[in-house]
Amino acid sequence: MNMTDAELRALCNRFFDAYQEARIDELDQHVLSKDCIIWTNVFGAKHRDENLALIVESQKRHRRRVYNDRIINTFDGGFVIQYTLNVVEHSGRAFPLSVAIVALCSDGRITRLDEYIDPTKSPAWQERMAAEKAQKAAAQG
Repeated sequence: MNMTDAELRALCNRFFDAYQEARIDELDQHVLSKDCIIWTNVFGAKHRDENLALIVESQKRHRRRVYNDRIINTFDGGFVIQYTLNVVEHSGRAFPLSVAIVALCSDGRITRLDEYIDPTKSPAWQERMAAEKAQKAAAQG
């Protein structure tokens, strides 16, 4: 079923508000389709259930995640959003990420989400990712 511009914008904001507040049940029951695929240019493709588990993990790493400066554009069957993700880690280190998402939607749910993170604008995030990679390598070897 086709969704109107208003419905797509509402779904987009519902997704980000629930993600920001780690309302897993809201995402699971009302926002993401059961077969939703979420792809990022950093982590690759993940099934909806894998992504929901990652939200819980990210909440453990971060004191706060706020999705600011949301610019939403809709198209027939989905939306594009550009935003700034402002992260504050438990250590107090804060960094912004510039992100764009293309989402396909049907019957009031997101069916596919492609996320493009621009790491070049956040040296602090690049440092954290490099540290995590080094920790994983050390644990494996």
